[in-house]
Amino acid sequence: MYPKNAWYVACTPDELQDKPLGRQICGEHMVFYRAHEGRVAAVENFCPHRGAPLSLGYVENGNLVCGYHGLVMGCDGKTVEMPGQRVRGFPCNKTFAAVERYGFIWVWPATRPWPTRR
Repeated sequence: MYPKNAWYVACTPDELQDKPLGRQICGEHMVFYRAHEGRVAAVENFCPHRGAPLSLGYVENGNLVCGYHGLVMGCDGKTVEMPGQRVRGFPCNKTFAAVERYGFIWVWPATRPWPTRR
């Protein structure tokens, strides 16, 4: 068991240049990527459509695109689009607080409550 109510180093900023990055931290499978305006995002590394790792996909217009069937997911864990499907939505993926500070990308593995910024 890991203490999840703490900040952990997930990666360095140069690891998040052009593609998503999968990591397992405190037993949680996460994918990190650059969302809109270069903001760091961290969501559960699992496509709710077919179970593929989202880290094997790519980033387009600040959203994460599954490389398996093209499901588009926002940084809030919600499905944005599912090309060629009539399905309106899937259950939301877990999201994690992530920040870029002091030369690292940090993540808070607990789902809630997230710490306030000081």
